[in-house]
Amino acid sequence: MLNLFNRYPDPLIAVDATSSMAGITLKYIKADIWYASVQKCFGLPAGLAVMVCSPRTIFRAKQLNEKRHYNSLVPMYEKMLNYQTTHTPNVLNIYLLNKVLEQRPLIKVTDKELVQRAQQLYDFFHEQMAGSLSLLVENPEVRSHTVIAVKGPDKHLDDIKKNAARQGITLGNGYGTWAKNTFRVANFPAITDGEYDQLKEFFLKYYA
Repeated sequence: MLNLFNRYPDPLIAVDATSSMAGITLKYIKADIWYASVQKCFGLPAGLAVMVCSPRTIFRAKQLNEKRHYNSLVPMYEKMLNYQTTHTPNVLNIYLLNKVLEQRPLIKVTDKELVQRAQQLYDFFHEQMAGSLSLLVENPEVRSHTVIAVKGPDKHLDDIKKNAARQGITLGNGYGTWAKNTFRVANFPAITDGEYDQLKEFFLKYYA
């Protein structure tokens, strides 16, 4: 991202960090705007967003001084300085967000745990399920630590998803053209190691 800063010094750089914020260590200095919703690594119900803005972002917003919308940045920033919200907030989720962050270890601890668990999951599907399944992202350098994507034949994956549901396991569909031939395994802090053991046992019992 620093290369982007050097090549394009004027535009603001925004990063969608929905699947990683509160789970993976993010170098906030490398972008201007980081935004995420809370239903993934924060482990909360959907309906609340978190945005991290650089001083440059606030400066640019003040220059524009756009205040016509309920979610315009300048009014939000001004209220934030007084620990207030611009409109009726999602009070329950804000309360839960505070409680979750109070209970969480430092992000470097969570990051280490998720990275290790992600590698274990990648190794499991690569080594134990090689006969019928494969990893969607072949290059290890660009694989996500919080969402493990696995691919296979459409009919085979349809059977896996239905069978998993009967066992109380939810496997997320892929997106777009990958909706039928992939599934996603979430690797979020709120999910316990025991639940991943259950997932592995399911695949070893029915599909190894």
